[in-house]
Amino acid sequence: MAFDRLKAFWEASTLKVFYDIIALEAGQGMLPISKTLMGGCLAAYAVGQTAVHWLDHEALPALLFGVSCAALVGGGTAGVLELYKRRDKTVQTITALAGVGAFIAVVSIILHFVFAVALPPPLPTQRLVNFLLFPITLWMVFAFAFIYRHAGLRTIAAFAVAATSAIVIDFIFATLMH
Repeated sequence: MAFDRLKAFWEASTLKVFYDIIALEAGQGMLPISKTLMGGCLAAYAVGQTAVHWLDHEALPALLFGVSCAALVGGGTAGVLELYKRRDKTVQTITALAGVGAFIAVVSIILHFVFAVALPPPLPTQRLVNFLLFPITLWMVFAFAFIYRHAGLRTIAAFAVAATSAIVIDFIFATLMH
């Protein structure tokens, strides 16, 4: 009886929608259109990206990195959806991107610690960790492309926007925020 109520609660929850998006089983259309949720997800994404960058850098550059990533996801997505005349999907799409990005950041932090413990110095730990965590970047590209595709972008455009976001975040911002 309690299990059935718990299962019903899970099935109707926003967390279940995020799980389905991360698993590439559902689009962001199931998310509520809530600017509060969008703001919370953007804040979580900024904190997650700050924490990822803080593992290897000073606090201020890490904070700038996190805020820049959230601004890129929020502002860039709003601009792209405006360009494609899909303004009605903006809040849900930014919410999904930021929520998935925050989850991927947490996974990256966990794996960073696991690899750092498994590969202690004198090995070139940071280089090895970055190499081993590259699939996380690919996951982000595919997840973001999936979300953009569900926002109404064509497949190639969705992948182009997602790949550009990943390149800007993981290579340009990460290099500039040293």
